[in-house]
Amino acid sequence: MTDSSHGLAALRQATHDIHADFESRLKIALPSAQRHDYRLFIEAMWGWLFPFEHTLWQAAWPDDMHAEQRDGKCTWLRHDMLGAGLSDSDIGALPLVHCTLDLESSASRFGVAYVLEGAQLGSQVLLRRLGDRLAPWPTRWLIGYGEACGTNWRQFMQSANVHLADEATASRAAASARATFLSLQTWFVQRGAA
Repeated sequence: MTDSSHGLAALRQATHDIHADFESRLKIALPSAQRHDYRLFIEAMWGWLFPFEHTLWQAAWPDDMHAEQRDGKCTWLRHDMLGAGLSDSDIGALPLVHCTLDLESSASRFGVAYVLEGAQLGSQVLLRRLGDRLAPWPTRWLIGYGEACGTNWRQFMQSANVHLADEATASRAAASARATFLSLQTWFVQRGAA
């Protein structure tokens, strides 16, 4: 299947404007971005993702999503925060978002996952641009899936197109993806990372 199939197309269409707006505001994506901006980014991402990541990936997923391999992104963030000089107690004191995302239905979880998995593609771009500037800090979040990033994204696209094939399911996933982007953007603005 191609990435233009119905399921993924619905996700992209529903999020195109908010995705572009979020990326344009993201401080770590600015040409002048430095270590301080990365620290703000990973702290904000932790505060947003930590409250729900494990619940998301431990829910029921189709086998072709390989959900167990997608869990654990907060471990990457923790690694980077420790490398940036935060202590365990600093990390424990970081504000956490009150998660209002719908994780109950499979379609809604696909919408949330679309944002998280797409972020891995964006992180590859940021790594190429910022890797040298961030050294010697670790960039585990930006490395993400590493060489498996493309493969994992293709698996996600194929799974989304299979499991979001009907219009009602695709619409629910698209609404969830949009709500996820809005939640992420709102949190990043509040935390000074966007």
